[in-house]
Amino acid sequence: MATRADSSKTRASKSAGNARRVPRAPTVAAATAGHERATSKPAVAPPPSRVRRWLRTSVRVGVRLGLCAALAYGVLVGVREGYAYATTSPRFEVRALQFQPTTHVDEARLRELLALAPGTNILSLELDGLAERITAEPWVARAVVNRELPDALRVEIEEHEAVAVLAAGTQLLVNRDGEAFKRLEPGERGQLPVITGVTAAQLVAEPEAAAAVVARALEVVTAWQTKRRPLLSEVHVDPWGGVTLYTAQIGTQLRLGRGDVGHALARFDALRAAMGDDAEKLAVAHLEGPREHDPEAPERVVASFFPAKDVPQLVVEAHERAAAAANVASDETQPGAAAAAPNVPAHARRNRIPRIPRHH
Repeated sequence: MATRADSSKTRASKSAGNARRVPRAPTVAAATAGHERATSKPAVAPPPSRVRRWLRTSVRVGVRLGLCAALAYGVLVGVREGYAYATTSPRFEVRALQFQPTTHVDEARLRELLALAPGTNILSLELDGLAERITAEPWVARAVVNRELPDALRVEIEEHEAVAVLAAGTQLLVNRDGEAFKRLEPGERGQLPVITGVTAAQLVAEPEAAAAVVARALEVVTAWQTKRRPLLSEVHVDPWGGVTLYTAQIGTQLRLGRGDVGHALARFDALRAAMGDDAEKLAVAHLEGPREHDPEAPERVVASFFPAKDVPQLVVEAHERAAAAANVASDETQPGAAAAAPNVPAHARRNRIPRIPRHH
């Protein structure tokens, strides 16, 4: 019975396998999902190689930046430590001054002006500040300070050159640029000429006008010193630019006027050459030359002399020539006077010379 039942099951299964399978109709959800899969595009992932390349670049850049930052920090630390060592090490203490003494600033005065404390580090000094300390000395026109490592300072000083004394309420030393750089102290004048014609009020209220007067006076002083001439004592400039000089030895007054200084001094040189040794008797000389309104007039020099027993020979000869010419003219008009002329003594003829103006 059991065997018959098994065989019937087997036949039923075979007949079922040989039967045609009918596909099931898809559901609405399945159809919708299939449509979405057919219409949507699959996501494209970046190639793995590009991601790896970007990561490698980022790592390299980060490493380099880190190294640079570490190196910069190390350099800063090194510089800081090196500066701290250099500014505190006894090796860099100021021990020497390289300096050429000048007329008014010797080494002792220089050290006084610098006022450096013992143990001062050469790298901690402000060189411009040291130069300003040195120029606090009135005679110093310019100062330059440099380091000579490890322990020396090199100092260069340029002094003012006094060429005149300006008398304007107080007496001031003046350099070649016309700058009054210090008050005159006892013993500092020497043989310097004095410039007059400027007042203290003018220095304050009209500095440009005062500077013009000083410039005019220095022009005359410079021209005077181009040749060997008597020592000057004073240079006076009037408000109109006229110049009057006074010599130091005998006080001769030389009136140059407002014209060209060189022409006026050339007239003075010619006068001194003509007078020879008698030039020391000269009291006043007008050296202005022809007037501006009459430039064609002949040049002449009007001079007067100090009182003396003997009149300068140049003047005597000039008057004798004038007297002789007058005698010749009178002889031509009065024939009888020619015989009487030789009987007149020579000293009598000299006594007839007109009086020479005197300077008081």
